[in-house]
Amino acid sequence: MDYRTRIPAALLAAASAAVVAAGPAGARPDDTGGAAVRFAAGGASCTATPNNPHRSSGRPDGRILFKTRVTCTSTYPSVTVRIRGSLQRGPLVGPKVVVTTSDQTQVVKSGKAATFYTPLESGTQVREAGMYTGFISGQITAPSPGNFDGGHSKTVKVA
Repeated sequence: MDYRTRIPAALLAAASAAVVAAGPAGARPDDTGGAAVRFAAGGASCTATPNNPHRSSGRPDGRILFKTRVTCTSTYPSVTVRIRGSLQRGPLVGPKVVVTTSDQTQVVKSGKAATFYTPLESGTQVREAGMYTGFISGQITAPSPGNFDGGHSKTVKVA
């Protein structure tokens, strides 16, 4: 076997392993999702963790969303954080399409957690089953500004 046949086989094996790692057939709302993204500015340090996309358990209409949990520690009593979310539909490997977004700012008390939703209640709602990934970017806006490039959840099948 030469390199021209071994490379595609290796890629196929890696892609198959990645699909298995994508998670179970149905995403659960308590799935942690992606890796935590840490960001800091002016005496404040925050961690944003996007949960996996899932059907809302609090709404009867079957809408799909993902939550981002943000915690901060700071020399200040609170930190203002802005999170931009993007729910995208598409395969684990390959192109994805943005189906809804959010842009939300909250005050996060030092040592406490805040939850950011994508989409917002007033945003475009998604109900179609498929493979979804939640993407985030954001920043500390006060007391001192600082950005983070972004993070994402796992790509999961939402039935």
